[in-house]
Amino acid sequence: MTIKRRLVISNILMLVIPIVLSSAVFALIPAIYMAVTGTRRPDVYFESDWGRMKAYYAWIGLMYVFLIAVIVVTNRILTRFVFRNVANPIDTLTHGVQQIRDGNLDYRIQYDRKDEFTGICSDFNDMAQRLSDSVERRQRDDDNRKELIAGISHDLRTPLTVVKAYVEGLENGVAMTPEVQVKYLATIRSKADDLERIINQLFMFSKIDIGEFPFDLGPISVDEELHRLIDSVTEDYEARGLTLSLATDCETAVVNADVQQFRNAITNIMENALTYKTAEQGKLQIATHMDSEHVTVELVDDGPGVPPGDIDKLFTVFYRADPARSSKKSGSGLGLAITSKIMARMGGGIQAHNAPEGGLAMVITLPIAAGDSAS
Repeated sequence: MTIKRRLVISNILMLVIPIVLSSAVFALIPAIYMAVTGTRRPDVYFESDWGRMKAYYAWIGLMYVFLIAVIVVTNRILTRFVFRNVANPIDTLTHGVQQIRDGNLDYRIQYDRKDEFTGICSDFNDMAQRLSDSVERRQRDDDNRKELIAGISHDLRTPLTVVKAYVEGLENGVAMTPEVQVKYLATIRSKADDLERIINQLFMFSKIDIGEFPFDLGPISVDEELHRLIDSVTEDYEARGLTLSLATDCETAVVNADVQQFRNAITNIMENALTYKTAEQGKLQIATHMDSEHVTVELVDDGPGVPPGDIDKLFTVFYRADPARSSKKSGSGLGLAITSKIMARMGGGIQAHNAPEGGLAMVITLPIAAGDSAS
C-alpha cells in the first residue's frame, strides 16, 4: 500500500470514527441513563427537575470525555500507522547516505516495498553506482596521468641522452674526421626527429582526448585511401624491414572519416608492427571486408603477439606488453592510444587479438556512410 493511500485512509478514518462514535454515544445515552437511574419514562429528560437534569448533563459530559479519549487514541494509532511506514524508509535512506559519506561506495539499499520510496531507493542505488564509477574513472585517470608522466620521462630521456652525448663528443673533439662528424650530426638529427615525433604525438593525444583536435569528416573510399597510402610508403617500409601487402574487398564502400587522421591511424599500426617485429624482414597483411553496416580493416603482423591478459591494455597510454613486445626499439606507447581515439571520433572502433597463425591482428571498424549503396 502506498503512503498516499495510507494517508487518505487515515484521514477518512479520523473523520468517520468520531462521527460514528458520536452518533452511537448520543443514541445510547438515554438508554444507559434509564438503565442506571431506573427511570422508565423518556420524557423525564424534559422535566424541570433540576437534580435529574444535572445528572443527565453529567452523563453527557462523561460521554464527551470518553469520545475525546477515543479520538485521541484513534489519532495516535493512525498516526503511528502512517509514520512507521514513512520513518522506516527514511531511516533506511539515512543509513545509506551515511555509508556513502563514510566511503562505502559499494553499499546498496535493499527495499522490497512498493510505494513512493521504491523509486527513491532505486535512484539512490543508481546515484551510488554512478558515484562509484566516477571515483573509479578518476582513479584510472590519476593512474594514467602518473603513467603518462613516467612514460614521457622515459621516452624523452633516451634520445636526449644520446643527443647530449654526441654534442659533447663534437665539442670535445672525439669526432676527429669529417666522416665521423657527419655520422654524429646524423645521429643527433635522428634523435631530434624522434623527440619531435614524441612531442607531436603527445600533443595530438592530449588534443583528441579533450575534444579540441579538429576533424574534417567527409565521405571517403576506404579501399582507395588504403591503396594510396600503401603505394606511397611500401618502398620505405621495405627498406626499414617491413613488407606490406594489401587485399581489398570494399570497392563500393564509403565512410565518413577524416582522410589525414585515417591515414595516421593506419600508419600508427604499421609503425607498431615495424617496432615489434622479430624477423629481419617482417610482414604486415592488410585486408578489408564489409557487411551491410560496417567496413572492417584488418591488419595482421607476424610479430610475437601479446599475452591474452594484456590485449585490452594495448590502447592505453604508454602501454608496452612485457616481455613479448618489449624491445630496445620500443615506441612511444602513444600510437595505438591515438589510433583508438581517432576511430572513436569517427564513429568507429578498434580491437586487437592474437592471430591464429601467430602475430597480432588489429581490426578497425567504421560505419558505412548513410545513404551509401554498398552492396
